[in-house]
Amino acid sequence: MIEIKKHIAQGFGRGELYDVLVQLQNMALVTEGKVFYVAKKGNNTDGSSWENAFNTIAAAITASNATIDWAGNEEDNYILIAPGTYDESLTTPPYYCHLVGLGVRTLASSGMKVKIFPTTGVCMSGTALGLHLYNLCFKVNGAVDALDFGICNDVLVENCLIEPGDSDNVNAFSTENSDGLNFIGNKIKSGLASGGFDYGLYFAGGSDKYLHNAVIANNIIAGLAATGTGIYVASNCTATGSIFKGNIIRISGAGNGIDENNDNVIVCDNTVFHVGGDAYDINAALASWNVGNDNGTVVIEPDVAQF
Repeated sequence: MIEIKKHIAQGFGRGELYDVLVQLQNMALVTEGKVFYVAKKGNNTDGSSWENAFNTIAAAITASNATIDWAGNEEDNYILIAPGTYDESLTTPPYYCHLVGLGVRTLASSGMKVKIFPTTGVCMSGTALGLHLYNLCFKVNGAVDALDFGICNDVLVENCLIEPGDSDNVNAFSTENSDGLNFIGNKIKSGLASGGFDYGLYFAGGSDKYLHNAVIANNIIAGLAATGTGIYVASNCTATGSIFKGNIIRISGAGNGIDENNDNVIVCDNTVFHVGGDAYDINAALASWNVGNDNGTVVIEPDVAQF
C-alpha cells in the first residue's frame, strides 16, 4: 500500500498531487491485478516497486500485457509512472489497465508531471481495450496524431493534457471503431503561434466504422489550427447512444466547432469560440443549448423558441 504520510514527509503537500496519492492508495486496496512502477531512477528489473521500477513505459506495458488472461478473466492492472519526460512512441497500449501519471499535470515544468513526448511518431496507438489514461501529458511532433486508436473499446481518458509540438500535427485523438469511449475532463492545449492540431477529436468513417455509447464531456479543446475542427464525426461513422456535452472549444479563425455528420449524437451545453466558419453542424432534433460566439456575436444553436 502507498503510504501517503511518507510522501507528505518528503514535501508533498495537500492539493492536486495529494488527491492523486489518495486515489492511488484507494486503488491499492481494491485492485485484483498487479501494480507496475515506472521511474527513470529505478533499477529497471521487474517493475515491482519504485526501487525496481522499469525505466520505460513500454517495458511496463509489456509486463502488464503478459498477465492478461484472454479466456475472460482479464486483469485489472495498474502502471504508476513517476514524473519526467518519456521519449517513447507507444504502439501497443496496455490492456485492461490503468496508466496513471503522478505529479502536477497543470504545471508548465515537465519535471513535475509525466510527459510522453516521442522524438518521432505518435504518443500512443494501436488497439485500446479496457484502458484508463489518467493525469498524463501527451505531446507530439510532425504530421501524426497524438493518440490514434484503430479499435477503442471500454476506454476512459480523464484529466489528461494533449499538446501540439508543431504546426503539422493532425489529430489530438482519433479512433475508427469505438464502443464505450469516455473522454472526460481533458485539455487540448494551445500555445503555438502558427497553429496546432487539424482536429481535436476525430472519429473516422467507412465500412463498419462506428462510435457507439461515447461520452465526450467537459473538455477544453483549444490547441487547434486556425481553420481546424474541435470534434468531427464522419457521415459514415455510425454513432449510436453517444453524447457530446459541456465542452469548450476555441478556434482562432474560420474553423468548425462540432461537425457531427452522422446526425445521431446528442449535442448539448457546449460552447464554441470562433472567427467565421461554423460553430456547429449538428442534428437540431438532438441538440439543445449550444452557444456559438463568432468574434463577439453570440447565438444559441439550435434557435430557442420565444415563450
